Amino acid sequence: MFVRPIVIALFASSATLVKAQLTANATVYTPGLGVCGVYSSPSDYIIAVAAPIFDSYPNPICFKHIIANYQGRSVDAIIVDRCADCPGANLHFSSAAFSTLVDQSAGHIYGVQWNYE
Repeated sequence: MFVRPIVIALFASSATLVKAQLTANATVYTPGLGVCGVYSSPSDYIIAVAAPIFDSYPNPICFKHIIANYQGRSVDAIIVDRCADCPGANLHFSSAAFSTLVDQSAGHIYGVQWNYE
């Protein structure tokens, strides 16, 4: 009886499972104590996520990273707050995070692409 070895090859993908890819409007806000229970300052790279997203995510959404892209620029920010008056998938950025995408004087930007894991 001959035994032939069987070779099994396993391939790993470098792709990351993305739970959402969204388009939003974004504004800058002054953070403080967020609903995630931490204090943040304008110099922190943080965001507040629209209530419909925050409330529908299987908790905890707090401290998840998002990557936001706007006109060829991107920023990695951490979810620390809930934006009660933000519709849809809109975001409030700290000054530091917002300024990475566009000059803070813009105040409001449209068409920000973002995702989170």
